[in-house]
Amino acid sequence: MKKFKLLIIITIVAFSNIVYAQSGINSPYSRYGLGDLHGENVNAQLQGMGGISIGMSDPTLVNPGNPASYGAFDTTAITFEAGIIGRQVNLRTNQLSETSRGATLNYLLVGFPVNKWWKTSFSLMPYSTVSYNVEIVVDMSEYNFSNIQNLLVGSGGINRINWGNAFKIGKNFRAGIDASYIFGNGSRSSKIYFLDSLNIYGTSVVSNTRVSDFIFDYGFQYDVHLKNKDVLTLGLIYANQFSISAKNNYLASTTTGGFYDVVEENVDTIDYRPDQKGGLIVPQRLGFGAVYKKPGSYLVGADIEWQEWSKYAAFGIPDTLQNTLRISVGGQYLPKHTNISSLFKRMTYRLGARYEQSYLKVNGNTIDEFGISFGVSFPMKKSKTAIDLSFEVGKSGTLKDNLIQENFFNINFGISIQENWFYKRKYN
Repeated sequence: MKKFKLLIIITIVAFSNIVYAQSGINSPYSRYGLGDLHGENVNAQLQGMGGISIGMSDPTLVNPGNPASYGAFDTTAITFEAGIIGRQVNLRTNQLSETSRGATLNYLLVGFPVNKWWKTSFSLMPYSTVSYNVEIVVDMSEYNFSNIQNLLVGSGGINRINWGNAFKIGKNFRAGIDASYIFGNGSRSSKIYFLDSLNIYGTSVVSNTRVSDFIFDYGFQYDVHLKNKDVLTLGLIYANQFSISAKNNYLASTTTGGFYDVVEENVDTIDYRPDQKGGLIVPQRLGFGAVYKKPGSYLVGADIEWQEWSKYAAFGIPDTLQNTLRISVGGQYLPKHTNISSLFKRMTYRLGARYEQSYLKVNGNTIDEFGISFGVSFPMKKSKTAIDLSFEVGKSGTLKDNLIQENFFNINFGISIQENWFYKRKYN
């Protein structure tokens, strides 16, 4: 109970301070589409295994990556999980380099049984993030004209609250559904200044989009029991296409100032469109996964996930995004141990890798992402509480055609608390 009260305090503090944005992180590619997509395999344990999630199920793990996995919850326990992510990104071009870093709450998860065949969960996590600040200066000296600065700034993102339910059908089959309420806003601006001339008006274009709607994800898992109590779990996830409600405020104006410490002022309005109603297309998604598990010893698994982002459109206007593909492989190992074994023998060790083809294609170059991860879990003695750490290094983007390459290092910290709330005590 003390652990539960502690987690409630952490949750209240988190909600009072949370803004789902990578504070301090500059990610120029988040300018496009919905921004940087976070996916649903956010758990620190899963991140340590390359993000495999579709075939993963465990009584002590809340896994939003496949809602069918909730069906494996312990029938007498409630599980709480919270996680923080720290991120450092080095941006490189052929001429310049910049490093930014930040940290944010990554997820809050809770799962518990309704009865033996019905389990449920609630979760809060990010859906996408917009965070960039790009300055482009065009040297016009050869034309005997003032330099031109284009400042591109974006912030905000979309969050999601999940209510998940899983149903055990027979001994080996589980089916689940996540009902997700997604909400948030993203602001994007483009401003043009003539740096060496106070007599030429600049231009400012600011767009702010707010979204609020429901989407649904479906999942299935089937356990194949092998000899020596080994288990092969096969997983499938699917989400159909949704059009989520959105409103957009658009303002284009001529300006003075905004540079050299001169306050920016609007001179005239070019175009103003307040509270435009429309929709954003979230395309269909399909994924397969498999995990081979030797209980109490090790597991290995792999995922492949596809999403049809070529169908994306915002307010009825199609974008030039491409379909995404994610491939993840990973596993974990738990040495043989007893309750009095050393900490190193009671720890769980994880390793994984992932490749993602993002929905961006810039100047004919696909903006791919690759990461290698490893992680550990520290179990607490005489309890079902664990501290989870995972680390990931990788890169996205390219230096070709004067584009930007992002080299990143992520640290995921998570805590998992399990309490027996539904156990009936027996007295002799």
